[in-house]
Amino acid sequence: MNGRLLTPSMLDAVAAWFRNFAQRTSEGWSSEVGRSFEERGLSSEERQTLEERQTSDESRRTSGPLAPRSGERVRVRGRTYAISVAAVLLSLSACGTNSSGGADATPFQSPDDHTGGYIVATVPAGMGTPRATIYDASGAQLGSFVADAPGAALSVWWTTAPNQTTKIAVRDDAGSDTKYDLTPNYTQVADTFEPNDAMDAATPMPADGQMSAFLFAGQRSGKNDPATYDDYFRFTAQPGALSIHLDDVPTDLAARLFLLRADGSEVARVASGLRGAPLALDPPALTDAAEFVVRVSLWDEAPAAAGAGTEVPASFTQPYRLTVSQSQ
Repeated sequence: MNGRLLTPSMLDAVAAWFRNFAQRTSEGWSSEVGRSFEERGLSSEERQTLEERQTSDESRRTSGPLAPRSGERVRVRGRTYAISVAAVLLSLSACGTNSSGGADATPFQSPDDHTGGYIVATVPAGMGTPRATIYDASGAQLGSFVADAPGAALSVWWTTAPNQTTKIAVRDDAGSDTKYDLTPNYTQVADTFEPNDAMDAATPMPADGQMSAFLFAGQRSGKNDPATYDDYFRFTAQPGALSIHLDDVPTDLAARLFLLRADGSEVARVASGLRGAPLALDPPALTDAAEFVVRVSLWDEAPAAAGAGTEVPASFTQPYRLTVSQSQ
């Protein structure tokens, strides 16, 4: 483990603290005896009995063979506890690298494209049992994955937003000094409608009302906001019936579908809570032409930001299909 080293002055301070601690511990056994009779509120008969008992105890301590051992036992008890605490503190200082969020990890910078994507990285088969731990730029751990067996290869993946730094640390799970080669490959999620993650960034709908897009958002520093998965599309509806369908939903996601007015107020929504399930929204017929916005979003939690293997979630590679049709 690579940690911060304690300076000599720091070690002296720690040693002094523990010497004082041990002394206080040993002295604590006799502190109660040293209190005055008045503080304890004893009667005259109780005082006499206690004086006689203390005299007898003093005689045994100065002449009996167990006296040194008793005193030694108290002192050793205090030292043992102090040394145990010191060992814990020194171990924590040595573990500083792991708790600091991948300070010794290799950084990877994603391209500054408009959608982000995912990275698949592979450690080839060789010596030891590789473990890969992935961190975002803030040092938060996204996941830690280990090879199936000693000598086996290891592949991991993680998502990334545009122009983001991700760090990955690879080490032997058994603790040896084995060095590993890591080969990363970036794939952009090519969503031509992005960026359209907010109402004021809604993409104009094509004239035929057909769109294919991705419910995808690459990882940013810290926890991703589910709203970054949202897609907004605006269009002008004519008087008459309006029908909205969402098909080809990836099997790792459950989606929601909203119809909003131009001011953001809601007209209708639909969700099934089933992953991969299609959705259909049939609002009341329109009496006048009006501007509307369709919002496609996640119904349940967002997909994992990192995982093991080379097979990524379906939503990374499979677009949904949105259809808006009107009959006058």
